[in-house]
Amino acid sequence: MFKPLQLCSLVRGATREDPRTRGEKQHPPLGFPQDQETVTDKASPAKEQKGEPEAEQKTKTKELDKEKAALPRIVYRVQFFATQYPDEAAQVSGSVKNQLSENTYIDYKAPYYWVRVGDCLTQEEADILLGKVRNMGYQESWVIEAKTEP
Repeated sequence: MFKPLQLCSLVRGATREDPRTRGEKQHPPLGFPQDQETVTDKASPAKEQKGEPEAEQKTKTKELDKEKAALPRIVYRVQFFATQYPDEAAQVSGSVKNQLSENTYIDYKAPYYWVRVGDCLTQEEADILLGKVRNMGYQESWVIEAKTEP
């Protein structure tokens, strides 16, 4: 049941400590070195491992590289066609793939199948690909960002 006294105390400016954030005052969210490295990505394996043998440093560096490779990366693609029919999406995708020699993708977001092309690493590459797609007759196309799975 609602207690009117609690509401009045909040209105008057009396604040109560939120139990959900009590731990953050004692232990800041980025207070541990490994948390800062994860968030800021400024950690250098060589700086942290000065006293270790070179073979161990190389092993740890390889492990870090594998972890980075496992993270999804952002690529740019050109979205140029949408349809409610999967067969039509597959046909258009195959046609564009043959003409441009680029990877094509079909994503389903109800009720449409979106056909996209390219794995561009920069916006500039994607703009060039966009021009090629528009020259093929797909004037209503645009560049999107997509996350790739490792």
